[in-house]
Amino acid sequence: MNPKSLKDRLKNYRALLGQVDAHIKRVETTYSDQIVCKKGCDSCCRFLTLFPVEAFALASAFLEMNKSDQDIVRAALEKTTTGCPLLINHQCLLYKARPIICRTHGYPLYFKKKGETLVDFCPKNFKGVTSFPKESLLNLEQLNTLLVAINNQFLESIKTKPFADRIPMSSALLLLVESLL
Repeated sequence: MNPKSLKDRLKNYRALLGQVDAHIKRVETTYSDQIVCKKGCDSCCRFLTLFPVEAFALASAFLEMNKSDQDIVRAALEKTTTGCPLLINHQCLLYKARPIICRTHGYPLYFKKKGETLVDFCPKNFKGVTSFPKESLLNLEQLNTLLVAINNQFLESIKTKPFADRIPMSSALLLLVESLL
């Protein structure tokens, strides 16, 4: 399968990334003095599992990296079981291709738990903010519903052996995208 075909199959996922990024940009603009997340702030970076659609998108970006960066990440994979193997010297080597959870971490999300609406964000951000207007909140249930639907559509489009519901980051990075499609 050619890269264009994979690009077409990831179109809906990338559109969702665009929507998430646009939301985050609006929050960053509104709360620019309240957000401390920046390069080097990596306490939220850890070993994750991903939906297959996210894993393939990440694997595709990994294959586009230069060989020396790929080698650095492979070496990190051998050393860590709890940290993110893409985090090298406090910097994500695939920042532009990071999954949704990495894009949203630290920003205000709302969700329901046992019937109660809760808001969560990084405790380093939004010091002194006691409430958020609804347009500043990301609906976690809605985001996950969209991601599941996009993942299901992606899995149907590749028509290959079944994948686990979630793929560990280490396995995602080493997917041989071309041979699996």
